[in-house]
Amino acid sequence: MAIHPRLHSQVDAQGSLSPQQTRAISAWSEQAAAASLQNLTLSEPAATGDEASTRSGLRGASVALSIPLDDHVSVPESRSTPRVKLAGQDTKESQKIPSVSFRRRGSLGRDSLKRREALLKGKDGSRRRQRWENDRLLQNPWAEPPSSKDWDVQPTYPRHDNVPYYLAPLWDVHYAHLDRNSSKHTKEEKHRVPKELRTRLKHARSARGMLQDLEEGIRQFIQKWNEKQLLLRKEGLEDAPLSSEDESEDEVVFVGRNGQMHDSPTRKTQFRQMREAMSSHNERDGEKMVLESLVDDRAAGFGRWLVHSIASYYGLHTWSITVGEPARREAYVGFHPPAPGSRAGLISHPPSSTGCRQEAMIQPGEELPRPLWVQV
Repeated sequence: MAIHPRLHSQVDAQGSLSPQQTRAISAWSEQAAAASLQNLTLSEPAATGDEASTRSGLRGASVALSIPLDDHVSVPESRSTPRVKLAGQDTKESQKIPSVSFRRRGSLGRDSLKRREALLKGKDGSRRRQRWENDRLLQNPWAEPPSSKDWDVQPTYPRHDNVPYYLAPLWDVHYAHLDRNSSKHTKEEKHRVPKELRTRLKHARSARGMLQDLEEGIRQFIQKWNEKQLLLRKEGLEDAPLSSEDESEDEVVFVGRNGQMHDSPTRKTQFRQMREAMSSHNERDGEKMVLESLVDDRAAGFGRWLVHSIASYYGLHTWSITVGEPARREAYVGFHPPAPGSRAGLISHPPSSTGCRQEAMIQPGEELPRPLWVQV
């Protein structure tokens, strides 16, 4: 290293460097280092085997990425020669470094309400367009916009306004007309074989025997009741009670058209015989118990359904009662519906019961129709 002669004499004289001398020394050292690096050459030692293959594989494996921040920015290629040279590598190969550039993606068009409505409507003739029009009643000529009355707060249950008094005669005529129409329908329904009964017995032929036994008992009950009613009508004592004298404390005397009373000795004997005959056959006051079974017996349900079908065929009232402990289910038929509170058990009527009528359709003296078990 060469030392400036002036600086050396000043250092010896003073023993320290001035600021100007320090800056001059640092500038000179930087220039000397740059000149030495330009003339520097690195030589790669000769290697064999895996080390040579590994180093040769890493050569040229670097990739330079450039992402422009603006749309149109051109990066000029630098053709300056590197200051550090590697022995055994060509200068052209070192300059050919692959580069990847990413172009800025153009912004999408902004979503608008008009475009959304077009997507909701769909194209003309498409199913989406048809649904959209049906939801808004566009093609309905009877569609009306809601009025102010539609927004009024009103109860949802049906309301019945009071009928004026002067309309009472018209109201009575209306219900009389309904009664006449219902009586016509009941006459047509009498002695008609139920379609469901015919269908079910068609597939269950063994049930015809059960149907025959139940129907014969009901036919005998109807015949005896008709005979008793004809006898009472002949004597003029249709309203005479069939109950015993001990059941009531008050004594009521019924006098017939021909002057005969129901409490005469002969009438008492005749009524007693009738009551005994009716009680022996589970009959009482125009009603008869036809079938009795346990509540849990599923097979008895079909028998009760047969009883209800027979009663509808002959125009009788029918109902079922649950009584006793253990619970039993009894099926009854009668000429009059049971009075409310007359039974201690739970009374239930079948869906097709004739219990809504006040009078039975069969009248005393009428001829009984053909047996039901013969027609199915």
